[in-house]
Amino acid sequence: MSITVEPRTQTRSPARTTRTQDDRVRSHLALAVVCTLVCFAPLGVAAVVSAGNVRTRVALGDFEGARRASRATLWLCCASIATTLFFLAVIVVGASGYSDTH
Repeated sequence: MSITVEPRTQTRSPARTTRTQDDRVRSHLALAVVCTLVCFAPLGVAAVVSAGNVRTRVALGDFEGARRASRATLWLCCASIATTLFFLAVIVVGASGYSDTH
């Protein structure tokens, strides 16, 4: 009795493709959520939506559009932080002027 064993070959699924370094795009979702919770919320919400857009575009294979959305997300987060710092500075300056007169 002779048993022949065929060697297993590893096949790669066509749906699973490996991404190169150029295909990786950061969504900045965590930063957008932190900006929404801690900083100026309207810009933070816009950043969260833009971060979701990054993931959608990567899934569709539109890497250039994903990079643009990623830059927009980062810009919105920076604008949210800057707006928060501006409002804090206005509050501190206003409060310091108020405490001097009263």
